Amino acid sequence: MSRLPETGDTPLRRGIVVVLLSVGVLAVVVRAAMLHLFPEVVSAKLPDRANRQHVGEMLIPARRGEIVDRNGAVLALSTPMVTVGCNPRIFPDDPAQRATLAKLLGKKQSWLKKKLSRYAERYYIPLKKQVEPAVQQQIAALQIPGVEFRRGSRRFYPEGEAMASFLGFTNSKDEGQEGVEKAYEEWLNGAPERVSVVRDAARKAIETLGLIERGEAGKTLQLSLDRRLQFLAYRSLSQAVKKFDAASGTVVVLDSDRSEILAMVSLPSFNPNDPAQRKGGALRNRAVTDVLEPGSTMKPFTIAAALESGVVDSNTKIDTAPGRLRIGRSTISEYQGHNYGEVDMAKLIQKSSNVGSAKVALMMEPKDFWRVLDLIGLGEETGSTFPGESVGVLRDYARWRKIEQATLSYGYGMSMTPLQLARAYSALAEDGVIRPVTFLYQPEGVEHTEGRRVVSSKTAHSVRKMMEKVTQPGGTAKLARVKEYGVAGKTGTVYKLVGGRYKDSDGKPFGHVALFAGFAPVNDPKIVVVVIVDDPKGKRYTGGAVAAPVFSEVMSGALRVMGIAPEGRAEEGDGHG
Repeated sequence: MSRLPETGDTPLRRGIVVVLLSVGVLAVVVRAAMLHLFPEVVSAKLPDRANRQHVGEMLIPARRGEIVDRNGAVLALSTPMVTVGCNPRIFPDDPAQRATLAKLLGKKQSWLKKKLSRYAERYYIPLKKQVEPAVQQQIAALQIPGVEFRRGSRRFYPEGEAMASFLGFTNSKDEGQEGVEKAYEEWLNGAPERVSVVRDAARKAIETLGLIERGEAGKTLQLSLDRRLQFLAYRSLSQAVKKFDAASGTVVVLDSDRSEILAMVSLPSFNPNDPAQRKGGALRNRAVTDVLEPGSTMKPFTIAAALESGVVDSNTKIDTAPGRLRIGRSTISEYQGHNYGEVDMAKLIQKSSNVGSAKVALMMEPKDFWRVLDLIGLGEETGSTFPGESVGVLRDYARWRKIEQATLSYGYGMSMTPLQLARAYSALAEDGVIRPVTFLYQPEGVEHTEGRRVVSSKTAHSVRKMMEKVTQPGGTAKLARVKEYGVAGKTGTVYKLVGGRYKDSDGKPFGHVALFAGFAPVNDPKIVVVVIVDDPKGKRYTGGAVAAPVFSEVMSGALRVMGIAPEGRAEEGDGHG
């Protein structure tokens, strides 16, 4: 009879096994009870590595604040969007589902197939950011395994191109990249909420454990701009740039009483709602980043400096004959060879005499002339705090040559931004006092920022009356007039400076910049407007022909929008432009 093999099974051995099994079961029961009753104690005792793999923190972005105009009209807001992504490890290898998803994402099936193949070992890859809720619902209805949706937002700009260079834009994370969006990033963005979450092996949050730190929603930013006036300036400037086939254009509208920017337009522009257009020179806000020689728009300040220094008075006569002035090897000439003969200060500005302006400048001590140019803000920031603001250049008077002092009198040999020019003109409008400018709305009752005196009130008033003649019969800017209001201003027509030269080897100018700067109503100025059109083509390229009509239209709209009562002035007869 055969015997079974011996197993070594003994009562002692069986007892040991039973005891070990009982201890194991007891340990599991105790562990389960601890996890259920005291999770925080167990979590604290877990090894750091294991704990990090399962419990972590997550930031939930705050809703970005809105940007509104002075009247509360919304200029920028964030709308809910999602990011569509997927887990390539579990995404089905189904051509039909891939084709449908790719179409909804606005992509080709080959793109999706390539992306899934390239990142096949990952647990999550984003497919498209800032997807609208309606598209999300269509994708969700497909119920494709592995497709995920993550919360986000998208910035929307209702005014489009009209506000683009001023407002700027945000990136896919809703972070400010240009303009006001960048300047006030911290104010608009707020603070994200921090929460504790449980993550799976793919680091995906699968459960929220609790709040770590409460967030703070972004704050609303109210600008001093008026949406209606901004659009009017954009439309008028666009028409002029197109009509004269110009390279670019800029308009600045300033409330001189409050030093608030009411409108600021820069062309060419772009649609901030289309990421594909956010590139190149269109992103620049030329009113604050680009500098130019201001040309004859500086002549009122030359006269103001001369009045202040006492070398002339309003009735002083300057002989400009024969329309040329020789200084060393250089010759200063009048526009188109004019000979204005003997002119007083008002006629000098009205006719825009280069020879007269140069002679007046040379009557002053360089320091006296420089002092006024320095006080109007050449070479310093305007106080706007706008990103990328340029300050321009004004050389130290100790280094001036005689010809330089002469050409500075009509705006050559210095540089400034359009916003600086508008601020400088506000000094004449505000009885000789200049203040920092702002693009933030200041409620009624808020005290003005303390300004500095540039010239006396008497001088500012005298120069304003002289500048009024520029838009009257015989002036250079009859097209700048505004019906029922008195307007004071000055034209400028500047040769473009290229490589340190104004003309090519054949003596042909590289181009021109047409300017007009002014304010109204002349008896109690409230609004300052500066218009610059860069490189207008054709025979009509002067400030009086190109920039003055834009000024007239924008100023007329600004006076109406801001509720400034008409003066009831009759139409003047025509002068030359």
